[in-house]
Amino acid sequence: MNDLNNSVQSILKSAAGSLLASDYTSALEELKKGEVLDKDNPEILYNLGIAYTRLGLFKTALEYFNRVIFLKFQFIDILQVKKNIAFCLINLDQYKEALEKLDNILQDFPSDVSALNMKGYTLEKSGKINDSIRTYSEVLKYDKTNLNSMNSTAYLMAKSGINIKKALEIAEYICRRDRNNSAYRDTLGYIYLKSGDYEQAEKHLNAAFRDMPFSNEIASHIEELNNNRK
Repeated sequence: MNDLNNSVQSILKSAAGSLLASDYTSALEELKKGEVLDKDNPEILYNLGIAYTRLGLFKTALEYFNRVIFLKFQFIDILQVKKNIAFCLINLDQYKEALEKLDNILQDFPSDVSALNMKGYTLEKSGKINDSIRTYSEVLKYDKTNLNSMNSTAYLMAKSGINIKKALEIAEYICRRDRNNSAYRDTLGYIYLKSGDYEQAEKHLNAAFRDMPFSNEIASHIEELNNNRK
């Protein structure tokens, strides 16, 4: 038994190093060996879920996180497991199921900022824009400096035509706080677009696109700007 435990711990240590180095394929290979040795080890299963998530294989990751949930003895932070499950569901476009999971989390941990942010995003993707804005605003009750939530709020306000002036104030504040964040520059450019200031919109959208040239969202905002100028 001691030999088995030592082998499993050695595998976990090696896999942790690979995960830290972003070598997810090597981590996966190590962890699969560990699963063969101890198929119900919660650390092995959880880290397999993490490795598959990092590789973008969300369906398989979800299977491993659910296995952890149903173990009799877990020894793992179940809150974190549940949030990873919600994250996988979001990436699988299973928004209804993700919202159910997030509401379950927030019932017990109403001030969990990461869960609230995920809920805001899921509501947005579900087309529930007003509910999404309210959820992002809820984040700011617990973390008044959360720039991501502010950015999402400003973007959705502009997208839905709710108080463009206020949305612009928020976006300008965020960009002053973090000038190098391309997502924030994109939001600011988009809000300038919605307010009719095409020169400023072009400046910020192009800057964002230079840093993130493969972003379909930024590209769509630039296309919208060009169409408006015709």
